[in-house]
Amino acid sequence: MSFDRHRAQTFCESILGCTSFDDFFLADISTLTLDNANAYAFKNSLIEDAKDLFYKGHLSLLEGINGIENKNYSWSIIKCYYSVFYMIKADLALRDYGLIRHKTIYYLQASAGATPISKGTRGPNRNKYSGDHKSAINYYKDLFSGSDMLLSQEIDGLSSYEWLMKKREQINYQERYFNDPGSSDFLTYIANEVLSGNFTKLIEDIISDTFIITFQNEFAPLAIPIKRAILTKSNFDSNGLTLNYTVDQLNHLKTFPRYELLGI
Repeated sequence: MSFDRHRAQTFCESILGCTSFDDFFLADISTLTLDNANAYAFKNSLIEDAKDLFYKGHLSLLEGINGIENKNYSWSIIKCYYSVFYMIKADLALRDYGLIRHKTIYYLQASAGATPISKGTRGPNRNKYSGDHKSAINYYKDLFSGSDMLLSQEIDGLSSYEWLMKKREQINYQERYFNDPGSSDFLTYIANEVLSGNFTKLIEDIISDTFIITFQNEFAPLAIPIKRAILTKSNFDSNGLTLNYTVDQLNHLKTFPRYELLGI
């Protein structure tokens, strides 16, 4: 099976002289240290990965919003969660950090002298860094909790990202069936807004919100993904980076009714 993998991952594999992930899996990752040239090349790999990740997040968000509007709530919230996951990874990359898989998940900064760091191999909190999703959320939280508005408040004692991940897990693994065309309890408010014809106003209110309603339970399932996408796009803009969607990608995104409203 052949497919394109993240550039940052394959770049790290190449530094250690590995020609495949299987070779890299057997290599000693502790010997990986970036010099000036490799740090520069790694940074460029991260930027290109960030663009791909943003597209995956953008498309997932539009599909999620479209599904909600069509009362397909369960799978749509899962897509909204995935959009957050992709946007977090894109934002990590834009901030010069890549997530590298080698038996567990490491993070690596694009800086001369940097080496891969993992919290998933030892310590009482190692389960927080097991798997792609928990690792992305918790490394991001560790690195940027002081500068990310979506980490400025908690919801039910959890970070906004953890809260949404729990809701996705509830639908995916804990509920016996999808409730569609009904909805899970935590989606009641959003479902009522759809049924009452106020969905456009709901999205507009979330976009313009100054992080007040974003952390309220009834808005959060939709507000967290929308705000994360806006923040990540702002990070692209502030770094002078363009997304460079292909014509086919852009035309596909434009087929979604809420593409223009989101403005990203």
